[in-house]
Amino acid sequence: MESEAKQFHCPNCNADLKFSPGQQQFTCDYCRSAFTEADVLAYQRKYMQTEQEYRSKQGQIPPEQNVSDQERRAREQFNEETMLYTCPSCGAEIMCDRNTAAAFCYYCHNPVILKGRVDGMYRPSMVLPFGFDKNAAVEKYKAWAKKKWFIPKDLTSSVQVEKLTGLYVPFWVARSSTSSRMEAVGENVRTWSSGSYRYTETTSYRVVREATINYEGVPADGSQKIEDQLMEAIEPFDYSQARPFNMAYLSGFYADKYDVDKEQVLPRIQERMYQNNAKMLDATTNYSYLKRRQQYNRTDSLSWDYMLLPVWFMTFQYQGKLWEYAVNGQTGKVSGELPISKTKLFWIGMLIALGVAAVLFLGGYFFL
Repeated sequence: MESEAKQFHCPNCNADLKFSPGQQQFTCDYCRSAFTEADVLAYQRKYMQTEQEYRSKQGQIPPEQNVSDQERRAREQFNEETMLYTCPSCGAEIMCDRNTAAAFCYYCHNPVILKGRVDGMYRPSMVLPFGFDKNAAVEKYKAWAKKKWFIPKDLTSSVQVEKLTGLYVPFWVARSSTSSRMEAVGENVRTWSSGSYRYTETTSYRVVREATINYEGVPADGSQKIEDQLMEAIEPFDYSQARPFNMAYLSGFYADKYDVDKEQVLPRIQERMYQNNAKMLDATTNYSYLKRRQQYNRTDSLSWDYMLLPVWFMTFQYQGKLWEYAVNGQTGKVSGELPISKTKLFWIGMLIALGVAAVLFLGGYFFL
């Protein structure tokens, strides 16, 4: 028998609640009330307890026996409350709560079909809530796009920006302690002139640097569908605002299901840490050049958080290619590769050419 999905109810009128990024509270569209996360959780616990007691009396379910196994129960609840849709066109898998009508794929905008429940193993430990609503996201995107030249006008049309979708992207976030050792030859070069001669003096030194560097919150997205460079371009996220995962935050938004596990993203995270280690070690030197540089790295400790991070996401089909755009749902930072409108480029080029021709013509006329 399929489990019935839980809803998050308004303590005043019992209607469904949605998370409002603007207010950072859960709001009711019916009675216009607003509640904190603590209010919602308290009412939800009371509601679920009452429902369970009623169903137990009716003989539908036995009383819960192992109430101390919090992780198991959390995964079971996640399984019950989360729906999974799949796109037959691009294969994307879309997670959302039971009350979200997933009518299209946020990658290719084709219709999606209901696939079923989401396994509880995909339940994240933390979620970073959206910081602003869709209207604000649209304005941030338009302001960014309008600064770019030669882009197709459809890129900022009302039809296109309406496709901007609130998406929780799965991220593996690492905490780590690393050790690095750098060996190189440092050279200081001094030049001077005397009479008709110019002299150059090069002094070489053996350079050794060692450091232990700790990292808190190095991210790597866990979705194959989204370009890694796009997600890195809208960093950083402030993880201090992250909260323990609660299904209520998915209300009104979509969520991607990770298809890249933490073992697969580890090389990416280590590369980012070791590159930063190199910059920090090099910054401690004061030579004209560093030659024959070698670096040795080690990861001493490593732990993970699986988080859902907020992204306003949009795709744009142009000249047979899919272009992706992202707005950091916390900071508003925008990124994406921009297509070039050949038509707009042609006409602007023509206007410039005509302007240059007019200047040359008038210049020649006045010199006659």
